[in-house]
Amino acid sequence: VPLVVFKREKEIARKLEFDGLYITEQPSEDDIKGQWDRLVINTPSFPNNYWDKFVKRKFVVYPYRIQYLILTLMHIKTFVLPRLSSIDTKYHIWKLGVVLTDNSFLYLAWYTTMSILGHYNNFFFAAHLLDIAMGFKTLRTILSSVTHNGKQVGDT
Repeated sequence: VPLVVFKREKEIARKLEFDGLYITEQPSEDDIKGQWDRLVINTPSFPNNYWDKFVKRKFVVYPYRIQYLILTLMHIKTFVLPRLSSIDTKYHIWKLGVVLTDNSFLYLAWYTTMSILGHYNNFFFAAHLLDIAMGFKTLRTILSSVTHNGKQVGDT
């Protein structure tokens, strides 16, 4: 999971540094990924995993220094517990969204769900086994030779 967040932070930092995205121009309204990344740009802990001294100094610390100071002072007044005020909720929400929309995470979640439900119903176990069979080239060849576009598998 941290590798996914690291790659996404690196991608955003490179877009900031080299393309000037989010500084000179904004992503289009149709770019959902770009709109989601706007959430994390001005958070205090943005390049948490990707550490590049130029990115930290040029795009995060300097332009938003006054904004961080104001937010820090506001949090000191509003929160009683100092531990709660140090949590960067916008960054953690963004990170959760990045992890939950990652294709490998979604595949593993589907795989785990099918294998757990397979203990209770044979249909889910068959879907789980079908995914395993399609992963191996020889098993995929055998499966495609005995079926016609997967019709026989669906009928059984």
